[in-house]
Amino acid sequence: MSAKQKYNTLWKTAKRDQHKADLSHVDNIVIHASSASLESFSEPLQHAQPIEGPQSQSECDVEMQGAHANSDSDSDDADLDDRPSLGVRLAQWANEFQVKHNAVDGLLKILGEHHSELPRTARTLLETCENVNLEMKSGMQYFYFGCKEQLCRHLNMYPGDVVSQLDCLDISLNIDGLPLFKSSSQSLWPVLCKINLAPSTVFPLALCFGVSKPTDLDFFVVQDLRDILLNGLQTDRGHLGVRLRCISCDAPAKALVKCTKQYSGYFGCDKCTQKGFWDGRRVIYPEMKNVTLRTDASFREQLQEKHHQSFGVSPFCMLPIDMIQQFPADYMHQCCLGVMQKLIVLWLCGKLSTRLSSGQVREISSRLLGLRPFMPDLFARKPRGLEDIDRWKATELRQFVLYTGKIVLKGVLSDELYEHFMLFSVPTSSETRTAESCFGDEFLVYNVHSMVHLASDAHAYCGLDECSSFPFENYLHQLK
Repeated sequence: MSAKQKYNTLWKTAKRDQHKADLSHVDNIVIHASSASLESFSEPLQHAQPIEGPQSQSECDVEMQGAHANSDSDSDDADLDDRPSLGVRLAQWANEFQVKHNAVDGLLKILGEHHSELPRTARTLLETCENVNLEMKSGMQYFYFGCKEQLCRHLNMYPGDVVSQLDCLDISLNIDGLPLFKSSSQSLWPVLCKINLAPSTVFPLALCFGVSKPTDLDFFVVQDLRDILLNGLQTDRGHLGVRLRCISCDAPAKALVKCTKQYSGYFGCDKCTQKGFWDGRRVIYPEMKNVTLRTDASFREQLQEKHHQSFGVSPFCMLPIDMIQQFPADYMHQCCLGVMQKLIVLWLCGKLSTRLSSGQVREISSRLLGLRPFMPDLFARKPRGLEDIDRWKATELRQFVLYTGKIVLKGVLSDELYEHFMLFSVPTSSETRTAESCFGDEFLVYNVHSMVHLASDAHAYCGLDECSSFPFENYLHQLK
């Protein structure tokens, strides 16, 4: 076995074990915090939990009886007795495959006719924690995992020779809201951290649960993070410096954590000082040249007062970071879900000068579906037709803008619109100038304007994937 294969095997084993423990810990907290809501739902957050603490009395009795009965047996029988009991193996199975509690209840009812020692419910089998110490912060129920503890815990997943070669541990942060139920406004606000090693791993630092977004930023404990960034991290394998690469958030969450005006405000751009103007329906940003870029110093001194909220200063200002450069434009939300989806909608139902005919739409959809057999497994999803554009995920839009769009649009879009799309897929600042000529001033909203600054972020981080929210969104999907 090569060194690389050995590394991958060790990491995957540790990752799988740690992932089970993380989902278990998070589930216990969320289930306790929303117990009243969960009683009326059969599915949300009903993940199986790993066994923690001692076994139930019935399981201990069964194991004791087995030990006495097999005291005179040979060594082979003794080895069989060392295997976990049926209850423990069922709990491990339910946790590994994330089986819903109602399914486990049904299985236990069937097995109980033949194994009276088994509990009757999944809650008893999995010994779900019923008491979690929660605080009230920012108007929400709050649980803090501990920044140092979580970093050390997940860093131990990696082989020792990988960690020993590190001079500085590179991490990223994400803060976003996660709606839990379709029929309720209750939501989870996790503070997520990502260790930027190969492969990366994402885990929560804190969880907030309530009926709205946090009222302030007290839920984010910056003191621990500040201490780690300044003094490093003491691990089982020695002292290690820590560097914060970026804080990746969508535009509303970014404005929340930076205590600035929202993207829909006149001074909503977090990269430049340009003042937008109201065109009757939206705020647009027509200037693309000669804009004054914000700097860390100008932000901290609040030189443009109308960009900042009047109720306080962001706690992130306590950290030794660049308040502009280390809050990059999130190309998942702003580029893929923002601009690319907006372009397709304009092609389908925009002005007559840019709208595609029904025949052109069918041709593009047919080409997309024709690519499905040839898409490699590296892509998360197969192409879908334009009739499903409202249900396209960010990964599908990214696939379209980077790969399939160039193929299926050629010869169907007009030369001007196709040239604009190709400029956008690079992207370059000239894309915004072309957008104005194609779709008019009303197209130049915040997301489109942010494409002017996207190239500089790509250059600073050596690629947009290095500062995007895609890994965090994948973890939120698992968490939910």
